[in-house]
Formats: sequence, C-alpha cells, structure tokens
Amino acid sequence: MTDNKAVSPSQLKKNRWMLLILLASFVLPFVVGDFAYRFGWYQGGKTNHGQLINPPAAFSGFHASQKAGEPVTTSFVQANWWLLYVMPADCTSACRNRLFQMRQVRKALGKESERVRTLLVTTSALSSDVVTLLQNEFPDFAQVQADAANVNTAMSQVMPNAADAGNLFIMDTMGWIMLMYAPEPDEASSVVKAEDILNDLKKLLKASRIG
Repeated sequence: MTDNKAVSPSQLKKNRWMLLILLASFVLPFVVGDFAYRFGWYQGGKTNHGQLINPPAAFSGFHASQKAGEPVTTSFVQANWWLLYVMPADCTSACRNRLFQMRQVRKALGKESERVRTLLVTTSALSSDVVTLLQNEFPDFAQVQADAANVNTAMSQVMPNAADAGNLFIMDTMGWIMLMYAPEPDEASSVVKAEDILNDLKKLLKASRIG
C-alpha cells in the first residue's frame, strides 16, 4: 500500500532550494574556473611555466587554410584545446625534438588527451623528408598553411618574426593563443620542458569548463 500523502508547499519550496544548492555546488567551480581563465586571473610567473600572452593572440589572425585551400573556420578549432607549433622553414633537430615533445605531452594526458589536439602551422613548403616524417611518425597531427607575414602580424604583440622562432603555443577552444614556450637547445632540455608544458595544460583543462 503506497502513501499518497500530499507534499506541503513549504516542503516543495525546501526541496527546490536544496536542488538549486546542489546544482550550484556542481556548476560554480566550472564557472569560476572559466572566468579565471577568460579574464586573466590565471597569471604567469608563480603558477605557470610558459610565457603568458596577455591579452591572448587570435588564431584567426593567421588567416590559415587547409591543404585543399579551404579557409580554416572557427569550427575547426572549437571543442578542443591545442598544442600549436609554427614550423620553421628548416625542420632541424630542434624542430624534430619539438614534434616528439608535442606527441609525448598529449600522450601523457591519458584520458584527458581526447580534449587536446596537435596542430602544425606551415609557412613554406616542407621538404620531402619532413613530409615523410610527419606521415610516418605524426599522422594524427593536424596541419594548416599560413603566410609568414600573417603569422608575424598576429603575434607581433608577443615577439617579432614568430613564424621562424620555433615556439610552441597553447591555444584554447575558441582560438585564443595564450601560452608560449621557447625552443629548447637539445633533446634533454626538450624532455624537461615537456613536463612543464604538461603541468600547464593540466591546470588549464581543470580550470576550463569548455573543451
């Protein structure tokens, strides 16, 4: 036999408040984290290892295109965080170390790796050996093309000649480039820096409610 006793208005009101409190306790940390990132509360120096780009640079300023010549739209970058590398014209050992570094950082994220993708921006034609390297070792890396002048203009607030500097960037789900890592002189340094990049990326993934 079931109890069909009606719930009083005061009890209904209490239940609604309990539900709202429960929802707020779940949603609020994500909202605060998102605001902390969007409005620059995530500050460099004390907590992150990469150079903070404030205000962030817009990837749209690259005016990049895909291999087929189609423009890269906003939808291309949305829903993922990105490890973005502007490949120098000559992919030396430092360039190759960077590629392996990007792959290892993403792999080290474990299940969170699904939220992060790797992106290569090329500003000139790649040599045949580099094309083969990318096909064999890094087939999951997304690739786009951009004019070096556009890249340099988009990143001018950060540094001159960004197209040839060999820097790695972290870009968010809306196409904002917000952390930069200078190239390392050797493989050993690249391995050490990978840990720093990984830690920064973990913090951002935790702080953001998008992506």
